[in-house]
Amino acid sequence: MTIDLPDESTDRPAGRRHAAHDPHYVRELRNRVLDELSTVRGRVDLANGALDPVAAKEQLRLAHSGQRISMLQDNAAWLWDHEAGLLRQFADGKDINPAAIDPVLVPVRTEQDANLFRYAAFTWSVPVSSGYGRRSRFLVRDRQNGKLMAIFALGDPVIAQSARDAMIGWTTEQRNERLYSVYDAFVLGAVEPYRQLIAGKLVALLSLSNETREFLTQKYRGNITEIRGKVKDPTPMLITTSSALGRSSIYNRLVYQGQTMFRSVGFTRGFGHFQFSNALFAELRDFALEGFEDQNTKVMSTKYGSGPNWRFRVIRTALKALQIPEESLQHNIRREVFLAPTASRWDEYLRGETDDYEPFDLPAADIGTFWRERWAVGRAERRPEFADWSHLDNRLTAELARPLVSSGHTLPARHGRVSMGPYSIAVGVSKERIRGRTANGVADEGEAIFHKLEGDGLELTFADVRWSNGEHEMRGWDRHSSGAEYEALIGRLRIGIHPAERYRGMSVAEIRLVRVPEADQGAQVYKTTNLELTTVFGFSVAGALDSLTEALVGARSELLQDSGSRKNQLAVVFDNADLVTPAVVWALTRGIAFKLQHDTGAAMPKVPTIATRAPKLDEIPDGHYSAFDV
Repeated sequence: MTIDLPDESTDRPAGRRHAAHDPHYVRELRNRVLDELSTVRGRVDLANGALDPVAAKEQLRLAHSGQRISMLQDNAAWLWDHEAGLLRQFADGKDINPAAIDPVLVPVRTEQDANLFRYAAFTWSVPVSSGYGRRSRFLVRDRQNGKLMAIFALGDPVIAQSARDAMIGWTTEQRNERLYSVYDAFVLGAVEPYRQLIAGKLVALLSLSNETREFLTQKYRGNITEIRGKVKDPTPMLITTSSALGRSSIYNRLVYQGQTMFRSVGFTRGFGHFQFSNALFAELRDFALEGFEDQNTKVMSTKYGSGPNWRFRVIRTALKALQIPEESLQHNIRREVFLAPTASRWDEYLRGETDDYEPFDLPAADIGTFWRERWAVGRAERRPEFADWSHLDNRLTAELARPLVSSGHTLPARHGRVSMGPYSIAVGVSKERIRGRTANGVADEGEAIFHKLEGDGLELTFADVRWSNGEHEMRGWDRHSSGAEYEALIGRLRIGIHPAERYRGMSVAEIRLVRVPEADQGAQVYKTTNLELTTVFGFSVAGALDSLTEALVGARSELLQDSGSRKNQLAVVFDNADLVTPAVVWALTRGIAFKLQHDTGAAMPKVPTIATRAPKLDEIPDGHYSAFDV
């Protein structure tokens, strides 16, 4: 049975990154990218079909579910540490008197407020952006109970946005001069149970309020811009935003004091990179980085001002190297773009035709009163079920406690990768409970940790087996489509692993080399030496393992002070938690050595290097070999 699960690990030892040159790793990474792209594209195609608007938006939420699952997993430790205290900042529906709701705008200044903002953003089905350049975050609390109602964040807009730029009518020079007066609401929304009272419209209006404008003006006044190096007027003339799921019910028809506050100016092209989880993006970045001798090149630079969109540059570079068309970034979720002017003559000002403007007078208190009377009270009467909401319903660790699987998307496994030129080892692909007989013939149960050796015409799954009676061994498991002759390695020619008594927390395994005798005789393993291993593989195995994992290779007499009959037997000592060393020893002395003897034209292995780190035992997923006898 073939196991070819993808890898998300990005923690690689310095100086040991050779993934870009490992064809097995490149193929695996390419398949992972295509899988994530196709999963999202399928949901979006459904949404853009003949579904009603409610069902279509649900498909778009599912399209984002893989990204959200990855985000929650990346932040799992933080969530477990902070959730209990933060949940107390959310309201129970029964504690809200809609007629007494009194919104108050709170800029995020403290660590506690920053944590609350972060947690609230995690509760939404569509993960939010981290923003760009200048970034200011705000909370909206209900004065009647002190609980959180909504959040929003304003930052620098993208430099070029066709729908926005067409509405303003400015030239490139005008845009470069006055873009500093435009802010983008890259986070904006209400939290439960206030969301059920249409508090999304409240927070949209508050993003335009006097208090928001004054905070931004004071915060950024006198700052020197990073790209142009100038001091510019930071007073917001225009707030831009876009919908998360197609047409927006928050911004459309949002009228205040007789004025339409948010103007729809079109839709984006549906081109982006949300399909890539943070873990996969980090791996693509590492992969792309290996192609550049100068790691400060513009493509890799994260410095603000080095280019229009760093993530786009990195992903495009990686896709090109993986031979995936750039058109794959077309996800087809067309987000509605809105412009919200905050002053008179805003467009003339942005074009540089005037320096005179009059900010709109939009006090937050007046906005709160308007929203409460226009929407909140009536909605509460029509939808009284908001009162059933419990603040515990926002608990995100409940999602972490469930299997991290979304419809149409399963989180990829975290296995490691050791590259050996034309050969490669996937380390820690999966694990499984097994039953069988140990090397000493004892019927027992244990746990098998599966690895896979790959090469031209070679695909062997082998296992690191820990029996409950304490025995420990490496053994061949499945030859897949490799030739029938490789059956000689399956279940036979095991490598025993034992405690290294002179070394606390270390294990020892003897290194014996497989040999294929005359025809009609089965393969056997024989005592070997460092010199013979160097001759067979073309490099010093002892030196390679020392560099790779700091494992010790030598005679038992040297390593263990053994004076018995096996004192001259070559052995390797390694850390008990080390999965890589025994995997490399099995791959070299069993799988690759066997291939070199059966195929005189087979490619020689290269010195093993870490492409991606091996997982810890508790990071390895349960596998596809359901428990069975071996």
